[in-house]
Amino acid sequence: MQKYTSVPATHKISGLLTVLIVITCWFSTAAHAAVSPIPLLVEQCLSYQLPTLPTASVQHRKSQTSDIQAIELERDLIGFFNINDRIKYYRQFPLNYGDRELLLQCQLYLADELALFFNSAKFQSIQFGLAGSDEPSVNALAMRLSRLAKNSDSPNYKAQLHTAQAAFKQGISSQSLSLNFLNEQCKLTDDDADSDKTSTIDFNGSLASYLIKQPNETCRQQVWQAYQARASSRNKAPLTRILDLRQQQARQVGFLDYSHQQLHEQWLSTPESVAQFLNGQTQAIDIAPWNLGPTLSQAQPTKVNPISAKLWLQQIATELETFAIAITPVNDKLYRVWLEGRLLGDIYITLSTKTQVKAIRQQVVGQQFGQIELELKAELKTYQQQSEVIDALARIISQFASGQKYYLANTIGETQDTAQIDTFWLQQYLKGKLLPALKQDSREALLQQYAWQLKVFRAKVALNTYLASDSPLKFNLESAFTEAFGARWENINDAPYTYSAIAYEGPVYYQSLWQKALANYIYQSTKDCQNQKLVFDYLVVNESSNKLADRLQLLLGEPITNDSLIKRTQHAFNHQDQHPRRCTLLRK
Repeated sequence: MQKYTSVPATHKISGLLTVLIVITCWFSTAAHAAVSPIPLLVEQCLSYQLPTLPTASVQHRKSQTSDIQAIELERDLIGFFNINDRIKYYRQFPLNYGDRELLLQCQLYLADELALFFNSAKFQSIQFGLAGSDEPSVNALAMRLSRLAKNSDSPNYKAQLHTAQAAFKQGISSQSLSLNFLNEQCKLTDDDADSDKTSTIDFNGSLASYLIKQPNETCRQQVWQAYQARASSRNKAPLTRILDLRQQQARQVGFLDYSHQQLHEQWLSTPESVAQFLNGQTQAIDIAPWNLGPTLSQAQPTKVNPISAKLWLQQIATELETFAIAITPVNDKLYRVWLEGRLLGDIYITLSTKTQVKAIRQQVVGQQFGQIELELKAELKTYQQQSEVIDALARIISQFASGQKYYLANTIGETQDTAQIDTFWLQQYLKGKLLPALKQDSREALLQQYAWQLKVFRAKVALNTYLASDSPLKFNLESAFTEAFGARWENINDAPYTYSAIAYEGPVYYQSLWQKALANYIYQSTKDCQNQKLVFDYLVVNESSNKLADRLQLLLGEPITNDSLIKRTQHAFNHQDQHPRRCTLLRK
């Protein structure tokens, strides 16, 4: 493996990073401290300026190589990205009104600064210089910069879109529902309630409980469908506004509709490809949503031995040694991550009621080490809890181990729908080593199957919603629902109003499905190969900045096309090997 070259930061950025590092050293208590660190962070934020004027003459800049221009650009941007990441970190905590307003003010300021930079003469000059580079890492940076600059919408557009999205999300988050039952048998007897029963039941967050306790399937179906329809009336206007804004945006730049525009730069680059993939992922599980609770309650859970979070981390770390990853404890709350003796970053452990990863600072080779907070339960008693810790640590390792020397290449994927393939592959690998195989009728397997089909159906809904109204590519949603769940949703037109991701991700909602299916295929195809470290180096580290198509061809040993990959990923959760394993290069 090549050695990494450290790049010294400029005086201005060095000073800024010093302040950020000082803040980081006591971040674990900062959110709860008497004196908030946020005013200091915001002060640094509002005084920060991206350089918008050329710092060298035109003749001098022409004489600079593209990699030197890329390094100078990284020096200009790294402080900006660090501040932005820190703001995102603090926004995850419960904050007082003043701190929330300060962080919002800072975010708006940074957005304006970035827009000014993208419109500056300096950026135009740098972008032109990077575009013609033959260096893979510089080429990767130029592509990501172009995408980022092109996606800088006007303040007016963003204000309208974000307002509509917030209204839609608010409508979804409302859990209240009251129903008048004409059918007496649909009422549930509540031993704790007053003996004087009423025909109205308030469903404040109790739908799941009702569906589990109600023995009558017809009643369950009626209540579930009424619950799904609760936000339709209030959310039609926000979603219509979102659609209008996005369709206008797409047509202004020459696309038929927003689906075509968004998919244009993805790996699955057309609605036809996405539809082909989603149809291939559709399987009849015959578990209607209103029957999920009773079905799971009758299934047997997968048994695992309870284990402390500390010991579980040690077991995961042992498996990661295959990839020359070392996780060493500094103390009970701080772990240090290394790759072949090179420090990648620090993991701060916080005990909590759930597993959660909170990024603090991105690792960038030659610039800075990574920092992440990992929240864990003290003891992991179930398959799900242990699986969640594997998912979290795999996400951290894939973020830390990326061998790119530019921030954007570490944080933005080659395409939006391929950005997490390395993480999903590593999750699969570790679960295959540490967790028992799921029986098909186990509670966890049934839940996975249901969750997958629900997401496939919602991806079809999202694609439909953002296609032109007269598009022949639209799915028949009523048939799609019945095909997967073996039941009929009478008011299928309510489907777009039942999940908030449709307002944010839109037609690329399929992306996690595609990436998990592709990662699973890579895992199934290479899991018996002897040199697993080479798989890790190609897929996760990618020090040479190879494009994904080249890496897949190296890993799978045959030419890669969309059509062939879609066909190979049709059995995303079928662990039987569907294709021959070819370990030609991987035997090295």
